[in-house]
Amino acid sequence: MNNADPLVLIDGLEGSMDNVNAQDIESISILKDAASCSIYGSRAANGVILITTKKGKGRISVNYSGRISYAKPTRIIDMISNYTDYMEWINESGENIGQKGNFNQSTIDLWREKSKDPNGVNELGVPNYVAYPNTDWQKEIFQHGLINDHNLSLSGGTDKTRFLASMGYMDNPGLVDRTGSKQYKMRMNLEADVTSWLTAGARIYGDMTDLEAGNFSNANNYLRQTTPGIYPEWNGQYGYPEAPEESSTANNLLLKLNDTNGSTKKTNVNAAVFSKVTFMKGLTWTFNFNYKRYWYERRTWTHAMDQIKFSTNEIKNAAAKPDMMTTSFANEGNWSYTLENIVNYNTTIARGHNIGVMGGYQGWYKYWNSSNASLQGLIDESINVPSSATEMKSIGGTARDRATRSFFGRVNYDYKGRYLFEANLRYDGNGRYGKDYRWGTFPSFSAGWRISEEAFMAGTRGWLDNLKLRASWGKLGNDGGDDVSEYEYQSVYGITDYSFGGKQVSGLAMTALANAALGWERSTTTDIGLDVNALRNRLSFEFDYYNKKTTGILYRPSIPITMGGLTAPRMNIAEVSSHGIDVSVSWRDKIGKVDYAVSANFGYTTNEVKKYKGQYKEGWDADGNWYNNKGDVFNDSGSLSPVVEGHKLWEYYMRQPYKGNGNYYNKDGAVNVNGGPKDGIIRTEVDMDWVKAMIAAGYEFQPNKTIGKNSIWYGDMIYADLNGDGKYGNSYDYKFQDISKDPKYTFGMQMSASWNGFDISMNWAGAAGRKLYWGATTGYNSTGTRVGLGLSKDIANNHYFYDPENPNDPRTNINAKYPRLTLGESGSQNVVSSTHFLYSGDYLKLKNLTIGYTLPKHVTNKIFAQSIRFYLSGENLFSIDDFPGQDPELGSNPTYTSVRSFAFGTNITF
Repeated sequence: MNNADPLVLIDGLEGSMDNVNAQDIESISILKDAASCSIYGSRAANGVILITTKKGKGRISVNYSGRISYAKPTRIIDMISNYTDYMEWINESGENIGQKGNFNQSTIDLWREKSKDPNGVNELGVPNYVAYPNTDWQKEIFQHGLINDHNLSLSGGTDKTRFLASMGYMDNPGLVDRTGSKQYKMRMNLEADVTSWLTAGARIYGDMTDLEAGNFSNANNYLRQTTPGIYPEWNGQYGYPEAPEESSTANNLLLKLNDTNGSTKKTNVNAAVFSKVTFMKGLTWTFNFNYKRYWYERRTWTHAMDQIKFSTNEIKNAAAKPDMMTTSFANEGNWSYTLENIVNYNTTIARGHNIGVMGGYQGWYKYWNSSNASLQGLIDESINVPSSATEMKSIGGTARDRATRSFFGRVNYDYKGRYLFEANLRYDGNGRYGKDYRWGTFPSFSAGWRISEEAFMAGTRGWLDNLKLRASWGKLGNDGGDDVSEYEYQSVYGITDYSFGGKQVSGLAMTALANAALGWERSTTTDIGLDVNALRNRLSFEFDYYNKKTTGILYRPSIPITMGGLTAPRMNIAEVSSHGIDVSVSWRDKIGKVDYAVSANFGYTTNEVKKYKGQYKEGWDADGNWYNNKGDVFNDSGSLSPVVEGHKLWEYYMRQPYKGNGNYYNKDGAVNVNGGPKDGIIRTEVDMDWVKAMIAAGYEFQPNKTIGKNSIWYGDMIYADLNGDGKYGNSYDYKFQDISKDPKYTFGMQMSASWNGFDISMNWAGAAGRKLYWGATTGYNSTGTRVGLGLSKDIANNHYFYDPENPNDPRTNINAKYPRLTLGESGSQNVVSSTHFLYSGDYLKLKNLTIGYTLPKHVTNKIFAQSIRFYLSGENLFSIDDFPGQDPELGSNPTYTSVRSFAFGTNITF
């Protein structure tokens, strides 16, 4: 329910996968069971990703890897780009609800005529394609950029020293104008055996990213907020809606991308020193110190531009004058350190009893701060530093810190690698809790039995290499991650406005209720697993069953409105149970000169809220009134995927379209409540007669209730009466759908082969058993329209139309996929939240396909190279899914499209 991201450790120290050069990675391991994760502390409650970077060894080698990638959007929602068609459909949507069409027929006819001669010019010399545009904004906005990615490393060592130095550069122009970035990365790993008893080293990493000023992070929202009737740019000027009836709010998206100048810079520095002292055989002391620093610096200022109606050469929106120009800055930063001391002792006694003992301490501290300001009134756009502005518009800043301290220990035992046992214990303290609740004790245990090593398995050793049964149990603390703020255990004050002496003034007030008893979330996980290796390790199989119970989840319950504007206190109030299985199988072999490998993985998981604010109840009371208690037990009584005790986490809760059998009337002539339209859409006059008969019999269809063009009409959807009160689709007709946005199943497959220097590999990934709610979104999946917003081709070309006064209208389409068009984003019978907008989120993707060739040794030796490999690769090549939006993997409302790329690259080692 809070942050579920795994802990990422790079060479044993916390980091981000974005902050490591892929070419520097030597290995990646994933830990999921509690016993394996427990030694890493509270931030490991959601699993651990261990990344080990290269250290270098042996002779000095130079490695270059370079790649040039061609990128484009994987899937976009096709929008109507013919403005004549767009205007006619907007008019249809208005006429459907009894209003006059928005666009005059003369405007439509003129556009149609001028579109026949796009290169003709008007009396001002403006081409028809500019004065009467039919803009495809998807093509105008999205570019096909070439990404350059280059990395160079130097590594090597002797029997006493090992080193790696690397640098990387990536230039990504972005899919959209002025959204490019350039990234620079550097790493230095150095390790030396100073003496026979002392090893010491340092790891230093840094990266810097420069971002252009264009902000299109919410691209998918902006792309629908425009129409084809605007020409983007001509002769260095930006267009305005050309049709006189068009909304002035229709966006010129290129103007929005270019109306701000500036830059953003992000910088990371991560430095660590470590040492290992060997006191005697088996006894070592390891010391680690890590310092991290992050800077975010953003500067923006107005780029003043006119917006022109090209057909008349009118300035419709004049460029901002200097006194209205703004400049702003936002700076953020944080620094942290981690200090670790770990003592290990390993020994073997009595010929085969291997014992290991470890004890350690970790201290961690992090400090964040930020400052920002916006000012107005510049002398000129080119003089844009804050001190040049004349008026302060806003100013702000924040600071916070957090600290943790941990003591931990571990005991390992195995007998000849046959019987294995491990016990861990952590004692963790976290500064975000009060002094009486900040410490927690978290134990874990694991055991393994290598059955294949038993004497009675001797007969299987010709084909069975390993058979291991394992089990683990562990308890981990979780502090809620970044979803939980600091200082919530105590009352704090915030700036708020109030009236004093008849004026609005600022002061301090308590803005949130505190919870002094705030404490740890605790996750208890049980895991049982089986590992099998057979046929000379060509066949591998792993199976895990896990059961995870998280108690005391930090969450804010809703509070009565009578509490005023105070934020509810966060409490250890919720409990979630998860269980599932993970299965993986792989096969590696060789046929002649062909080496090949195939592996597959499958996972099943389910999450259920075991405790929150009580069970949901509904039904008829003693007075014959329907009731439910969602206001008391939901986290949000208006949510379509609430947190509710006894249900799946984020389970959907919503109306359902009516589903009838099409019989309409009973044998006695009375209306049949179950006999209406089969898919819930009023398609025929017989359907409409049934609706009228139902209303006459005392039934009610919400939300619009009555018959009429502006209420319930042909092509409208009706909703089921799930509680039997005779009111179809009212607030009591919501039902839990037994499914959520989280996938129940995940799966993947990897395949590779090599022959005579050629290699090929592919990676498939998918998810199933979930649905995505993509609510009615004007311009994309809604039949509700608005002047100034786009219209998707899917809706435009497959929507219902029927005019009972003119049944032979050529637009008639009573078997359409979608309901009728209606003018307005809300109020229509067809934009009500319901399972009509609940779509399958299942998918199977080809995530990567790579084909490579490594030059023969006798060729590379001639140019003093150890290895040269060339390759072609593709990312996100295609997806098998039924989702009508962009990418089910990204969810129902991604702010930016996913990317498909094709790359040519090389790896050269000297």
